[in-house]
Amino acid sequence: MSYLTGPRLTFTGKFIADVSTVNNHAYAFQDDKRYTADDYASWHIGYWNPYGTGVWRLTDCVVTGAVNADGSTAAGDPVIGLTVADANDRPPAKMVDLDTEQQMVSAIWGLLVRLAGKDGADLLRGEFDVASFTDLWWRNWAAGPVFEHPPHPPAYFGASFQSVLRDLSWGDVGASPFLTAFKAAAADGLLSIKFNVTGYNAGYGVNPPDNTRYLPNPPGFTTGLMTGTIGIAARDEPRFYTPGRQLQPTSSNLMAPGNRFGYATAVVDEQRSLLTIDLGNSIPFKTWRGEMVDEPLHIGYFGGSDDFNRLAEITPDNAWYETTAGICTIPLTDAQRAAIGSSPLTVYSPTLKAVLGSESPDGRAVCADQFVFRMSPGDSATTTLWATRFGKPLANTAIAVAFDSTGLQPSNGVPVGEPESALSFDDTVTTDARGVATLTMKAQDPGTPRTVTRKDGEIVIDGQIYGIRPSFPDATPLSYQNAYDFISVLVWSGYAVPEQPTWEQDIKPILVEYANLYPVMLPVLDMGNYDSVCKHLYALQTAMALPVEDPNYMPVVRDLSPAKSDAVLKWATNPIRGVVPPPKPTPVADPSAVAAEALSWAAAPSAGSPILRK
Repeated sequence: MSYLTGPRLTFTGKFIADVSTVNNHAYAFQDDKRYTADDYASWHIGYWNPYGTGVWRLTDCVVTGAVNADGSTAAGDPVIGLTVADANDRPPAKMVDLDTEQQMVSAIWGLLVRLAGKDGADLLRGEFDVASFTDLWWRNWAAGPVFEHPPHPPAYFGASFQSVLRDLSWGDVGASPFLTAFKAAAADGLLSIKFNVTGYNAGYGVNPPDNTRYLPNPPGFTTGLMTGTIGIAARDEPRFYTPGRQLQPTSSNLMAPGNRFGYATAVVDEQRSLLTIDLGNSIPFKTWRGEMVDEPLHIGYFGGSDDFNRLAEITPDNAWYETTAGICTIPLTDAQRAAIGSSPLTVYSPTLKAVLGSESPDGRAVCADQFVFRMSPGDSATTTLWATRFGKPLANTAIAVAFDSTGLQPSNGVPVGEPESALSFDDTVTTDARGVATLTMKAQDPGTPRTVTRKDGEIVIDGQIYGIRPSFPDATPLSYQNAYDFISVLVWSGYAVPEQPTWEQDIKPILVEYANLYPVMLPVLDMGNYDSVCKHLYALQTAMALPVEDPNYMPVVRDLSPAKSDAVLKWATNPIRGVVPPPKPTPVADPSAVAAEALSWAAAPSAGSPILRK
């Protein structure tokens, strides 16, 4: 099932990601330091949009297409043109990174998705399971006319989010045959949703001679374009991944400009003899928010004689993309269906006479469903690994699991992935008859390995970040490889809640970091100031006691360990100020760390992705 099969609807519009990057660099985590407006105005601390709120919203999104269960188009159905929106009766969703050293799994928290009728009444409401983006790549070849100067690098990128909508509630859908059938098909009370984001307005980049920002930012700053699909989900399916046929691009560096193809997923409906392939995050644009690259694409496979066998030809353009979300359904003959059962699906460019993307020769792929975790010492967490061969379950197969920090982003001499003893798991798991294996991870106290002495203080980042990658033990360079198919785990440092916490000794060291790193709050609440915190104590208690999935949860970035959160809430019931501790001795800087820090400051700003992240 999933968003790739019918019935499904397509929507297109914009999103808002008003995120901040003050905490994107380790050097911003300084002990006993308060930042000033000048700090936030500099590349050194403020970096990009320092006063961002973290808000993530849908805007101007409408239904642009619908496909029935049999694959036919629901042309003329009243669902076309309806509004796809987020919450109108609670705070908006938030977007945050997992960690300063892992900014490539930015997640949307607390999103409610609504389908509203012409009169504004809700026809459908569903809670979006927290999901992180994946398959980030340089999707826009060149800047658009809105930029008078070079745009900030994230303007060029694209990525996708996949999740489920749960806790569904339906309005009166009787006027729409499509929605009536859609509701009936959602028998498990779940919908599958995937959307692609690109064309982000990240403002201007920097002037290379002196590394200064161009101001002001252009109209529409922090908005982007999105096109997506909502279909049917089943409870026995993964939430964040489609276990179909995985096509990988031939390019070895998707973070460089000029790529012609991204990752793609396809499924085969054996009963109806239909091949459905999702090219929604696979085809580049000529310019930022401009025209899609409209060269013909052939979808097919290589047979035993190594001849390319074409199944269909498409010529993508913006209208096609916005009405289909890049999803193509191709009828198959019995012979074609049999042939692709053991042959790699391929996307070929007749213009370039070159393969742009293909399944691996053996058709195997393995991926974790949930791939982002936050854990405290003593926690145990599980995820499922889904193994397929040419889209079918790969049963009774060994999957190797190992640490892999190559997808993390360490900076300023801060180590990642150590000590390995703080996160344990089996190095081999075996799939069942469905091609599914369960991976269990257990966390222990990592200590504070991310402590680095600087010339004017210490960098201390709580806990440690780890990468874990599943793969086939006999994988070769020709095997399917997706750099984003790994598991990211943040393990917090151990912390004992004091018997009677005081502000000066226990709580200020926790909260002052949030006052520094998230300056958008300062006009209302200075979390590094005792009087300000006491003035807003009820609001602080209320927000910190909410479920972490709630859009109003505090801290917004969700990087405070549960133990430290418990300490703050315990103190709030008896807000003792306590005695000011003696000043810490001036640290002696590690010369190598200082040199690395100086080099990082001198370098151009990171080409990371505040779009899609904070």
